[in-house]
Amino acid sequence: MAWTTCRSVTGILAERHYLGPIDKGIAWHDRFGVIVIAPVTARNLPQNWLELVRWCLVGEKNGGSQQWSQFAKALRYARPDVTTIVSYSDPSQGHTGAVYRACNWWWAPTWHRLRPPPSGNGAWSNGKQQSVKDRWIFPLRPDPLRIQILTIKDKTILRRQPQAHYREPGGVPYQRNLCQWNSAEQFRAILENGRPPDKPDGV
Repeated sequence: MAWTTCRSVTGILAERHYLGPIDKGIAWHDRFGVIVIAPVTARNLPQNWLELVRWCLVGEKNGGSQQWSQFAKALRYARPDVTTIVSYSDPSQGHTGAVYRACNWWWAPTWHRLRPPPSGNGAWSNGKQQSVKDRWIFPLRPDPLRIQILTIKDKTILRRQPQAHYREPGGVPYQRNLCQWNSAEQFRAILENGRPPDKPDGV
């Protein structure tokens, strides 16, 4: 296992990652695959956060959790100034966030994820509209600003969906259909049972 350059992992990313290689940041390469981190791109995030821009696993059982544990330990040692890593997964690509959750990342959705606007997330690339992403964060160290930064600023969403408040530890309880929750009863059921309550017959 070792830190390395992005150029040195171009081949594996070109072959195995749907987004392909990337030429910014720094890479970590071991028997489980490749991790690439870089400065955050979102303007509202602090400079002492980093962004996970590629994560490519080669398929070894439980490889993601083993790799991430070793990587996080190495990053804490190498960058004591960094408090948080942020990443974005794409549900339109079939990404469920399972690897993030298995590695103790916290879900921190943006308002776009909870109430997608008519234009999607408003971003276009080469004339193609991009899908709304899931945002995840991994806390390396305590950060007094994290709750303020990651709490959704849309008061309408928080009023209708109080369960969408970001909190620590844990972030927002992950549910793929969070945007459909509409009551405190549903939120309590998720905390107690791990899932929303069953719908009445005929609903």
